[in-house]
Amino acid sequence: MKEALLANLEWFERSGVMLPADGLWGVAERVAVAQGNSAIEKMKQAFVAWTDHGDHCIIEQRRADCNFQAVYLFLLASRVLDQKKYYHIGVNILDFLYCRSGLLERGGRSYVVGSWNWSHIKRSSDVWFDDQSWCLFLQLLIAQEFPELEPRYDLKKWAVTLGNEMLGALEEILARAKNLPAGARWENATWLGHIEKPHWGALPQMALAKCYEATGDQDYLDYVRKYHDYLKTTADSFIVSEQAYALIGEIFAYKSTGDQEYLELAKRIGKMIADKMDATGNIPAEHDEAPMGPHLVDTIYTVNWALVGLQELSQFCPEFQTPFQKLLELVLKIQDKSPLPQYHGCWRGMFDLHANDWGGGDCYEGGAGSIYTGWTNAPIAIVLAKEILSSEKEAK
Repeated sequence: MKEALLANLEWFERSGVMLPADGLWGVAERVAVAQGNSAIEKMKQAFVAWTDHGDHCIIEQRRADCNFQAVYLFLLASRVLDQKKYYHIGVNILDFLYCRSGLLERGGRSYVVGSWNWSHIKRSSDVWFDDQSWCLFLQLLIAQEFPELEPRYDLKKWAVTLGNEMLGALEEILARAKNLPAGARWENATWLGHIEKPHWGALPQMALAKCYEATGDQDYLDYVRKYHDYLKTTADSFIVSEQAYALIGEIFAYKSTGDQEYLELAKRIGKMIADKMDATGNIPAEHDEAPMGPHLVDTIYTVNWALVGLQELSQFCPEFQTPFQKLLELVLKIQDKSPLPQYHGCWRGMFDLHANDWGGGDCYEGGAGSIYTGWTNAPIAIVLAKEILSSEKEAK
């Protein structure tokens, strides 16, 4: 696992997603494979900041959520590998986020205060529930685990500011949802994402539970509880990628509150996911923004988040160690072995088990040709770092 973690960190440094490689100007969204990628032109039209390298390009937009995930990875890696270099890279990315990117809305305009714009290339304020949840959650997690950084960036202040805005938007949606016709989207005029899907609804559950843990303010638990009640009756109706998000919402709600009801539902959802694993450990690709098929390993919307959720669940329920380890072994097995620096040590967006190689097709957001820094590589590598730290702790 240490070799895999180190290879992935080196991919961040050598692939071109960080220029300079010390994180001073943050982390790009992804490497996009150009050769044989039917979606590459649509990517370039949709995301207008990119650097062409012939057979691949760097989609240069700096997304706040991807950068926060990278920050947490590098800070954890500094502990795992006992190398100060990685700590300094994490701090440099934080400096980019708070001091150079212009992504944080500190107030004074008509945007959501405390929110992070979707990327540095957006000319409008795009506030997505899923992305904002990661920004909120990781600010509080970093403040908790690396407290020396909290006063430098006011991590808790900005997280709680965003949490209050998010809670208000969610309460407005839930109040209106009672009068919406069946099948209607639960959404808000300012915030993006329809929260009847766990992709956009369970991640705020995770984030607001963390706000409660950090502040003791019971108001945050109102949404956490309401979404829990919703998932109790709907979780089995979702595709497996949505169930992975639901698992993350429930298990982190349990970690923040200690309420056994969240753990019980997390166990039920975890079993739904584990029951869909095949003999290889794979979970079928079913997300509509990527190619679909039972033989496809989707590391953008499915396997990555199932890995995060199952790791957290297995800490409290030993019976989930087996499916977690099985999935982890698959992910380690498919890590890219290419000698090319833009690929070596990464996880691409999709692996084809029939071909035993990266593949399966491309969409402009998902598929094998999209190699995301956040969402794919940072979360998977964070799982590795946490697993190593946990194993070392047990060995002592």
